[in-house]
Amino acid sequence: MGQETPDYLNNDSDFFYDYELIRRGGLIFSAVLFCLGIAIIFSKRLTCGRKRNPKPVNLDEL
Repeated sequence: MGQETPDYLNNDSDFFYDYELIRRGGLIFSAVLFCLGIAIIFSKRLTCGRKRNPKPVNLDEL
């Protein structure tokens, strides 16, 4: 007559995993890390791989 409870609520153990919540949280976490990595790669502050202009050397100071 009443509503049936899900299987994971009928479990007698003290601890259970909510796999849907863990999966959804993991996907959101990985998407945020992916976007952050892309933002770091394409940021203008990244100087890896660029040729740096050497500072001009003043021969009088040597």
